[in-house]
Amino acid sequence: MPSPSPSALARRRRSRGHTQESLAERLGADVSSVARWERGLALPSPGFRRALAAELGLGLDALDTLLRPSSPEAHPAPAFDGPPPELIKDIWGAGERAALAAQLGAAPPHTVAGEHAVRVAHQWLITPPPPASSHRAEGRPRRLGAAELDGLRARLRYLHEADDTVAGGDLYPAIRDELARTADLLRTTSHSGAVGRGLLRVLAEMCQLAGWSAADAGDARRGEHHHLYGIQAAHAADDPVLAAQLVSSLGYHLAEHGRARDAVTVTRSALARLDALGTGTPAVRALLHARAAWAYAVAGRSARADEECGRAQEAYARRRTDDPDPEWAYWLTDDEMEIVVGRLDIALGRPCRGRERLREALRGCDPRRVRETVLYTVWLAQSHLRRHEHAPAAALARSARGLSATIRSAYSERAVRDLDRSLAAA
Repeated sequence: MPSPSPSALARRRRSRGHTQESLAERLGADVSSVARWERGLALPSPGFRRALAAELGLGLDALDTLLRPSSPEAHPAPAFDGPPPELIKDIWGAGERAALAAQLGAAPPHTVAGEHAVRVAHQWLITPPPPASSHRAEGRPRRLGAAELDGLRARLRYLHEADDTVAGGDLYPAIRDELARTADLLRTTSHSGAVGRGLLRVLAEMCQLAGWSAADAGDARRGEHHHLYGIQAAHAADDPVLAAQLVSSLGYHLAEHGRARDAVTVTRSALARLDALGTGTPAVRALLHARAAWAYAVAGRSARADEECGRAQEAYARRRTDDPDPEWAYWLTDDEMEIVVGRLDIALGRPCRGRERLREALRGCDPRRVRETVLYTVWLAQSHLRRHEHAPAAALARSARGLSATIRSAYSERAVRDLDRSLAAA
């Protein structure tokens, strides 16, 4: 059987005299990562992309052309060409259901990202939700009832739990396929208005999970796309708290991918909506304030970051055991809050305080949560570097590097790579 022809990226690598092994060594990446890039199964994170472009003697635009996978299954959908779509509307009919199902399919016709993020957040702030309506699909459709909806919620809980221990490079395809199957129910089943809104809530929450996982698999554009359509689903479901969760999660995504200014705008939008409605449990508000704090920190606005961090801690301290927290807030525990604040402490010039928070949290971290262990270890190492303590930082870097090599996570790869660069410059 003939071997497959090499991809354009592989041909460029060979023209520069590199094997996959030598290129991986130059970049500080795993050989398996280089192989996945060349086969179109993953995209390099922004830091790796810049280093790869320099090593191959290419501009970023030229590199992006070579990174396009050859198979429809692996190819990221093309960016939306033309006027931006109106995602946030005060109507919800068969056309909107079909369009959302298409965009949440395994192979959407296009992706929405880039300049649309802030626009969608602003639309959401000012657009009233559409009224609930029943739906009858064409032909002889099956009816989606409350029992099936409960089954979808159970499947969603399972995927949330899987995400706690499985990195995006392995988990995202399963989430993407589950999202596509669930979205298809919008147009192929008949359901009441109440069940329809429940289905939209499941889809919105699944979109947030898919967005995070896609980014962890190295596809930041697809991650943003999932978030934006998740906001649409939550808005159509008339669930402003869930929509605010999607908006603030989108803000965190933007902050992590070099768009700090947009991240600040978007995270502020999430809080503004909940402030206007006077809703959101203390845990929800703590989460949103924490994401806003990180956006401000990445944007270099330390005073505002410190202020939002304080608000996050104050909100979290007001929690009660009988608060009606949404299920998706399950992960914000005492330890996670300490980690969030510890990372902010380090970024805001308080490395000793941040170090103590992270050390304590790491002691109790579930060893199955490899990605999180890598990230927390990297942040702990950064606290040592802020104090010019090179030896302990280097030891932590070795530990993080070894753990990161065992999983397929763009977030952990990028964190380790950035730490290695900081160590080399120290």
